[in-house]
Amino acid sequence: MATLPTAATSPSTKQTILQTQYAKVKSGFTSLSNSPPELWKAYLLKLLDSYAYFSFSLVFTLFLSDDFGMSDVQAGAIYGAWGALITVFGLFTGTVIDNLGVAKCLRIGFVLSFFSRVAIFACTSRTTLLICLLITLPFSNCLGIPVLTVGIRRYTNDANRGFAFGLFYCVMNVGALVAGPLVDALTVYYNEKETSDGDSENANDIDATTTSSSSWVMTNNRAIILSGIVANFIAVFVAFSVREIKVDANAKQGSPKPSTKTASISSSNGGESSGNNINSKTNNISLFQPIKGSSYQILLETMREPNFRRFLVVCLLTINVRMVFRHLDGTLPKYMVREFGENTPKGRVYAINPALIIILVPIVTAATTAVDPLVMIHYGTYISALSVFFLAFSTSVPACVLFVMTLSVGEALWSPRLYDYTMSVAQEGREGTYMALSSAPLFLAKLPVGFLSGLLLQRYCPEYLEEGEERHSKTMWWIIGLTS
Repeated sequence: MATLPTAATSPSTKQTILQTQYAKVKSGFTSLSNSPPELWKAYLLKLLDSYAYFSFSLVFTLFLSDDFGMSDVQAGAIYGAWGALITVFGLFTGTVIDNLGVAKCLRIGFVLSFFSRVAIFACTSRTTLLICLLITLPFSNCLGIPVLTVGIRRYTNDANRGFAFGLFYCVMNVGALVAGPLVDALTVYYNEKETSDGDSENANDIDATTTSSSSWVMTNNRAIILSGIVANFIAVFVAFSVREIKVDANAKQGSPKPSTKTASISSSNGGESSGNNINSKTNNISLFQPIKGSSYQILLETMREPNFRRFLVVCLLTINVRMVFRHLDGTLPKYMVREFGENTPKGRVYAINPALIIILVPIVTAATTAVDPLVMIHYGTYISALSVFFLAFSTSVPACVLFVMTLSVGEALWSPRLYDYTMSVAQEGREGTYMALSSAPLFLAKLPVGFLSGLLLQRYCPEYLEEGEERHSKTMWWIIGLTS
């Protein structure tokens, strides 16, 4: 008589599963072992850029309210405009990326970003602040994030590209992971310093707007911005060492062979020294020449592609779930400070997201490389969208933790595969335009979230309460959940 299989998994089976997953992850790293130095430079640039971006976005609305005396609605509107303008500028710079190439765009982007962050850190004028937040910083951001994604495609082949994008997503989250605890540490340090110096009583008697326009004070928010400046400064030097190259898409990087496509930068390209020569021993690497063309011609060619129209539909379907991620750094920090106190561990709760991504993404991407990216996107977005309802049922730190954990599990399933899907359908040499146009629907998510966040915080979770007044934060999260 045949025995029925038991529901429980035996220890030996569990060990076999773990060994299989470990072998897949190890195989993924092995496939990248002979990649060109530009791949690892792209990862380093992503780490530095992510830390600067996430550390700033985590305190963005708090910085505007605390250091410049802006209301929740004003801070939320500027936060939304900042994110939306990255997309808008991206629409116009997509053709620039294709014409200039990855290396030049990285140099321009990181230099401009560095000077923008320095100005934000040092300024006391709202006008200067708004110029940096709404013009120079988003313009530099649109030359960094998508360009690095294009670079990952150029520096990998068909066999290891899925794992490379998963690792790329992990590196981004390492920066976010470092940012969270640092925000908490600096917040506690400056709050205690203010108390010990006896400055808090005097500060409460001075109008925040007047103070911001007449004096400069080193606050926890400015200290966090300063740390991002340091990361950005290092990134500038790394960006200037990146070459304009590509890897043969059909080459296997685990077994490098000399390539007939190997080329060196000749005198016709500026007569650079042999230090820029392409190494023939490193996996069929060749010099990449950007495909130039007029902006109108490039845009028209891209929009006529059937693959682009299909991908645009996928982007539209992910708009709602992307709104949840904007609330993670646009709404959650202020909510936690107002409900649980100034020293609440908002940074550490936020850091749960990148910590889980770092753990889960290599495992998930290695185990699901053969699964259609659209299938992973479908199921992952559902999980992420449901995460908000933990906060709709409970106003507590554990509910915040469950919200971030569930959001992260869904993100690990869908977000890295969206990178993979984007690059798999984009025409070589037109990746910049493709990504710029495909990100247009994000404008529909970023700008409204900023306004919605400010309005909901002001109405349901205000900073100050009148006598007998209560906050209704659960209602706020119900609205966010139902709109996501």
